[in-house]
Amino acid sequence: MTDKFFIDLNISPENISFNYQSSIVTLGSCFSDEIGNKLTLSGFDVQVNPFGTLFHPFSIANVIHFTLGDRNFNSAKKDDVFLDYSFSGKLYAMSEEELRTRLSTMGDVLKNQLKQATHLILTFGTSIGYELPNQLFVANCHQQPASNFVKIISSIEEMRQQVTSAIDRIKIVNPNLQVIVTVSPVRHLKEGLVNNNRSKARLIQLCECLENDKAITYFPAYEIFMDVLRDYRFSKIDKSHPSEEAVEYIWDKFKKTYFTEEVSAISTQAEAYHRLLNHEFMYPESKEATLVIQKITVDRENLLSRTPNLRLKNLPL
Repeated sequence: MTDKFFIDLNISPENISFNYQSSIVTLGSCFSDEIGNKLTLSGFDVQVNPFGTLFHPFSIANVIHFTLGDRNFNSAKKDDVFLDYSFSGKLYAMSEEELRTRLSTMGDVLKNQLKQATHLILTFGTSIGYELPNQLFVANCHQQPASNFVKIISSIEEMRQQVTSAIDRIKIVNPNLQVIVTVSPVRHLKEGLVNNNRSKARLIQLCECLENDKAITYFPAYEIFMDVLRDYRFSKIDKSHPSEEAVEYIWDKFKKTYFTEEVSAISTQAEAYHRLLNHEFMYPESKEATLVIQKITVDRENLLSRTPNLRLKNLPL
């Protein structure tokens, strides 16, 4: 008889490590947003999904190629709004020319960030995707008629070739970049549980191929959520996305894998600072509010005096 009611996943600390000289880019599914936001709150220099949420490895690879010079545009129109099939729906404009200018500017910015980055985190969400009849792969259908698209399930080899090509291209301009890949724990329930699991299995195999081919590090976010936190109480109400508690647990595992004790301690203090900074006062003019703001100011000065490269949000004016 044992009182251990779950299987823990012990992850060996990696040779890859983060510090406050690190410059990080996250690309991929909404779990990239979760990890990216945690890194932001911890005071790191991080760019979080600048082209929006991307689920399929093809889409992630396409953004990298676009950023590094392949400026192909694939416009879609929804009412009077212009979008691009290769990017998130949050990137839009009111004319095709304006959209292309905006995307090109964003591409130039991300190109410079990738050249200077120390770490790139890629999170794959699904191997199921959609193409237009001309075989153009789309990152987002932008609420166009379903009849316009053909559903595909990408093979491991197809995905490996696409992602490898993109990473190789980054390494030409940034040979020292360290790459971490992970599989999003978010279930794609609209595809059904069977197809979701088959899709995730391909992504896990893809990550193993990348590990073997490119000495890329794999972080087991999917396994932590599915095999350690094996209970729907760790999911949001949609039974798909990890709850805040689950994200915190996975984040703690991430820190133990990639942070030294010193960096972890600083990150905890930076998170506490940002939580305090985001506190909303019922009575902003009160003495209590004034004392809290004074504490925030002192905390900020102390943190920056010890770690000058820490990225902390400014106090509101």
